[in-house]
Amino acid sequence: MRVYFSDTSPPVRSRGATGLRRRALASTTIAAILLAAAGVLGLALPATAAPDGTPAPDRPSATVPSSGTPTPPASPVTLDAPGTDLVTRFPFTVRGSGEPGDTIAVSAGGAGSAANRCEATVDPSGRFSCDLRALPDGPSVTIRAESAATGQADTARVAVLSPPVLLSDGSPSGGGVRGTAYPGARVTVTADTGATCQFPADSTGAWGCVLTGSLPDGRHTVTATQVAPFSGTRSAASAPVAITVDTSAPPAPTITSPAPGTTVNPGESMTFGGAGEDGGTVTVYANTSAGTSVACTAPVAGAAWSCTGTLPEGGFLITALQRDAAGNISAGSNSVAITVAPAGAPAAPPATRKPKPTPTPTPAPTTVVPPGTTNPVPPAAGGQLPGAKDWIDTPFSTASAPVVSAEAFPGWLRSVLLALSALVLLVLPARLLAATISRSRAARAAAGDVPRARSSIFGRNRARGELGEAEALLGRRTADAEPAAPAARRPVWLVPLTGVLAAALVTLSTSVRDPGAYVRLLIAVVIAIVVVNAVWVLSARGLARQLHLAVPPVVVRPGMLVLVAVAALGSRVFGLEPALLFGLVLGVTIAPELGRVARGRISAVQVSATAALGVLAWLLTGVLPAPSGAVSAFVVECANALAMVGLGSSAIALLPLGGLAGRAIFQWSRLMWTGLSLVVYTLLFALLLPVASLVETGGGMIAATVVALAFAVLSVSAWLWERYVEPAR
Repeated sequence: MRVYFSDTSPPVRSRGATGLRRRALASTTIAAILLAAAGVLGLALPATAAPDGTPAPDRPSATVPSSGTPTPPASPVTLDAPGTDLVTRFPFTVRGSGEPGDTIAVSAGGAGSAANRCEATVDPSGRFSCDLRALPDGPSVTIRAESAATGQADTARVAVLSPPVLLSDGSPSGGGVRGTAYPGARVTVTADTGATCQFPADSTGAWGCVLTGSLPDGRHTVTATQVAPFSGTRSAASAPVAITVDTSAPPAPTITSPAPGTTVNPGESMTFGGAGEDGGTVTVYANTSAGTSVACTAPVAGAAWSCTGTLPEGGFLITALQRDAAGNISAGSNSVAITVAPAGAPAAPPATRKPKPTPTPTPAPTTVVPPGTTNPVPPAAGGQLPGAKDWIDTPFSTASAPVVSAEAFPGWLRSVLLALSALVLLVLPARLLAATISRSRAARAAAGDVPRARSSIFGRNRARGELGEAEALLGRRTADAEPAAPAARRPVWLVPLTGVLAAALVTLSTSVRDPGAYVRLLIAVVIAIVVVNAVWVLSARGLARQLHLAVPPVVVRPGMLVLVAVAALGSRVFGLEPALLFGLVLGVTIAPELGRVARGRISAVQVSATAALGVLAWLLTGVLPAPSGAVSAFVVECANALAMVGLGSSAIALLPLGGLAGRAIFQWSRLMWTGLSLVVYTLLFALLLPVASLVETGGGMIAATVVALAFAVLSVSAWLWERYVEPAR
C-alpha cells in the first residue's frame, strides 16, 4: 500500500525527488510524536510528585538534572535524660528533640490511663515537652516517646513513687485510717493535731493503722507519705482527707423483751428487742455459769433494735452490748433471766451473777468481749477496720531492710558522701579539739598550775584506770598515764543493773505510750544490749588468745551510760527513726605493757565484730515477714534493736577520743582507722537514710551543715592557736 501526502491532488507516481520527500516527512512525523510524548511526561511528573493535590512549585523543567545534594533525613526522636532522682512530684514534664512540626506521643509504663499519656508538637527549634499527670510506681518505669510521622521511638527509665492513697467513707472512727500504697512500703499518716501512725503495706498494697497522740473527738484532716523498699526517699504527701474521730462510748442498750422470767420450749425461736443508739449494732449474749454464747445481733434503727435466736435447754441471763459506727463499745445493758425447758418441766435456775460493764473502750475497733465471762464467743459485728490489729506496734516494729540494686546506687553514694563529711567536719575536728585541750592542761601542769581534783560521775575516790571512758568525755589523757593500781572489784549485781539502765535509756529514743508495748520493746532492747556487749568482749578475748597474750579481764563501765543517754536523747530530740543508739557498757582491761599495736589490733577486731553483728541483724530485717501479732513484732524489734545498737555502738566507739577503741586504732594505724571508719559510717548512714529526717527537710539539712562547719572551724582554730600562736607569745 502506498501513502500519499497531498491535500487536493490525486495520487500520482512520484518523480525523481519523491523518495527524498518521503523520508523528510517521516522524520518530521517521528519528531512530532517524540515531542508530544515528552510533553505528556513533563506534565505527568509534577502530578506524581504531589499526590495530595497541592500544586507543585514552578520549576524550570521536570528534566533538569539533580544538583547532587541529597534530601536531609528527618531528625530522630530523642528523650532528654530524666536523671536519677526519685520522681515524687506530678505532673512530670518529659522533654526531648525531634523533627520540627512532628507530633510526639509520650506514654509511661503500660499507659493504662489517659493520665499516663500526653502529646506534643515539635517546635521550630526541634524541641518538645509535655506533662504526664501521673506515672505508675516502681523502681524502673519506662517512658516512651514515638514520632507520629516516622514511627521512630526513644525510651528512658525513671524511679517513681507517688503519694499513698487515703480511703475514707466519711463514717466516724476511733482514729483508724486505711488506704493503698506501693507493696511493702512503710506508710506514715499525720493528722492536723500532730497525731501519727505507721504501718507497712502488704503484698497487695493495702494498709491500715490507728492514730496515736493528741486526737480529740471531732473532724480532722490527715495526710500520708510512704517510703518504698527500692528507695530511701520519702514520697510527697497525699491530698488531705477529712476523717471524723469518735472515741466516746455509746450509751448502754436496754432489753425490753423478753420479759424477765420468760420460759420457752427447746428449739423455739425467741425474739429479743430493746432500745439503742441509731447507727449502732447490738449484740445479745446468753450467760450461764458455764460460759457465754451469742444469741443474736441486730442493727439499731429508729432508736430500736430487734433480733431472734434459739438457745439450748437451761437457764440464762440475757445481756447486750452496743457498738457504735466508730467501733466504740458500750457498757453492759440490763439483765433479763429466762429459761429454756419443756412445758411442765422444772425450770433450771439462771446464772446468778450479773455481768460487769466492759472496760473502757479503746479507739481501735476490737473484738467484742462479753462482760463477766471467762470464755467469750465474740460476734463479728460491724467488721473490723482493715489493718486494725489487737497489738500495739512501736517504731522498732517497722523494718527498713537494706536495698542492694542499681536503683539504690544513689542512696549508697549519698551514704558514702555523708560518711566522708562526718569524718572531715565532725570526727577529725573533735580529735584536734581533744588534743588541744589535753596539751593545754599538760602545759598548765608543767607550769605548776595543778588543777583542782574533781570527783568522778560515779564516785569520788576511784582509781584513774577505772574511768578511762568517762575521762575521755572530759578530754583527759589516759593512754600515756602511768599504770594505775588494779581497780577494786565491783559487785556482781552492778553488771545486770548497768545493762537494764542502758536498755531503759535506749528506749528513751522513741515514744511508746502503751505499757505492754513498752515492756515488749524493753525486753528486746535488753537482749540486743546483752548480745552486742557479749560480742564486744568475746572478740577481744578471742583475739588475745590467738596472739598468745594474757586474756584481758572483763570490766563493767557505768560511765558509758552517759554516752548511752546522749545518743538516745539526741535521737529523740532530732526525731531520728531509726535512731542512733549506743549500748557498750562492758569492756576489757588491756595491760599498758602490751603496746599500742596489740591494743589497736584488739580494738579494730572489736569494732569490726560489732559492726558485722549490726549488718547481719539489718539483713535479717529484710527476710522477716511483716509483724502480724505481738510475738512476730517482738522478733522484728529484736532484729531492729540489734542492727541499731550494733552499728551505732561501732560508729561511736570509733571516735578517736580518750579511752574509746577508736583512739587505740588511730594510734596504731591511721590508714586502718580511716578505712574502718568510712565503712562503718557509710553503713550507719545507709541505715538512717530510709527516714532521713534531716535530708527530707531542706532547713534541717542546712542547719546541720552549718553546725558541722562551725564546729570544724572552731576546732581547727583552737588547734592552730594552741599549736602556733600561743607558743609565739
